[in-house]
Amino acid sequence: MMKKHAQIYTAGTLRYTARAVFWLFFWMLLGSFVFSMLERIIPILLPLTFKQFGCSNQTIGLLVGSLPSALNILINPGISFKSDRLRSKWGRRIPFLVSATPFAAIFLMLIGWAPLLGEWISGILNGIFPPHTAGLALLIFFCICFQLFYMVVGSVFYYLFADVVPMQLMGKFFAFFTLTGSAAGWLFQSYFLKYAENYAEILYTAIALLYGVFFLLMCTQVREGEYPPPDDGQAPPGLSQNIRTYFRECFSIPYYLWFFAATALNAVSGICGTLFGVFFARETLGLTLETLGKINGWSALIGVLISFPCGYWADKFHPLRLYTLSVILVIGVNVMGYFYAYDMFSYAVTALSLAIVYTIQATCTLPMFAALLPRERYGQFCSAQAIFAAFWLTVANWGGGWFIDATGDYRNIFIWDIFFTVGALIALIPVSRTWQQCGGKTNYIAP
Repeated sequence: MMKKHAQIYTAGTLRYTARAVFWLFFWMLLGSFVFSMLERIIPILLPLTFKQFGCSNQTIGLLVGSLPSALNILINPGISFKSDRLRSKWGRRIPFLVSATPFAAIFLMLIGWAPLLGEWISGILNGIFPPHTAGLALLIFFCICFQLFYMVVGSVFYYLFADVVPMQLMGKFFAFFTLTGSAAGWLFQSYFLKYAENYAEILYTAIALLYGVFFLLMCTQVREGEYPPPDDGQAPPGLSQNIRTYFRECFSIPYYLWFFAATALNAVSGICGTLFGVFFARETLGLTLETLGKINGWSALIGVLISFPCGYWADKFHPLRLYTLSVILVIGVNVMGYFYAYDMFSYAVTALSLAIVYTIQATCTLPMFAALLPRERYGQFCSAQAIFAAFWLTVANWGGGWFIDATGDYRNIFIWDIFFTVGALIALIPVSRTWQQCGGKTNYIAP
């Protein structure tokens, strides 16, 4: 009787047995878990930290949202362009991750200590700068420095997935990826959010240490494959030619412009909910941070439970189809939230419903990118989407704060979400049409 050969999975020149896939998933998901803490927790902690300094919603939107988006426009294209073309013995993505991670962790830690450092500096300077002024200045400086290095990691980390994860397992991997992110959110919301105002420096320090140590550990364990020489071994001659090549390849085809618009509008739609949802629950509904943490913790747990089925659906039906369905569901749940969320129970129902639809969306978003964008220029096209979105996020983060200040009602976070998500749905129509024309689910070839 002949022995059955073990199945081999491939990603470029990389070849994996089932055992090797297990360890790849383990290390990648460990890195994803600690990175998700930054993605899901920092947008909650930073507004609370700036609020302690008396900043308005408009100022919070500017500093927490618009400023990082503006930095993303400046940083992401160059990093992504260079990352696609880097050839080293450590690969083309991991060198960027290893270089930026320690600095991101250090400045994240310093953010938590900015108020105390402000008092210390004020004392040294004999009160020339009041503690409040010195602390706020340090907080803004540390936030800018953190965002600079976080942008590098946040850009390149997602490109690594497409390089090392076998395509036939991509949906399942991103299901686990979403699960680990939801688990990070659940852990923080359930047990640590209630300490965010009184023990911020400890929370920031703990998150920074966990991220720095375990993310670097992941980088030492994940191996990239070999890549063909960029552009047949000939790099574009000079900065101006690089810029022309970048914009010609990324922004000359309407299909990708509609794709960029749909994903950018969808990103913009969540701004007010992310930045000001905690204030809607606390100031409009009167919930405590502890109660809010419990509700959001259960919401994150819902995400943990349904993320893997969502990954299965993404593989089975195609991530673009599932993404479009999630956009429709997001609109419906926000309509429900605007008219229904008036007490703790109705807010909890709304939060749990949003957790379900956003988990569906989160699980299929990155597989959709991997499925639709050209593989040989994946980082470059992802960065084009990022700067397209960052431009609108730069304006919209400030605009979201202005909108809430002008209307004087945190409930309007739902109106904001509905308006921009409808725009995203409209932009998805030509994307879906062109996708079908280019082969659809079975024979798709990127334009």
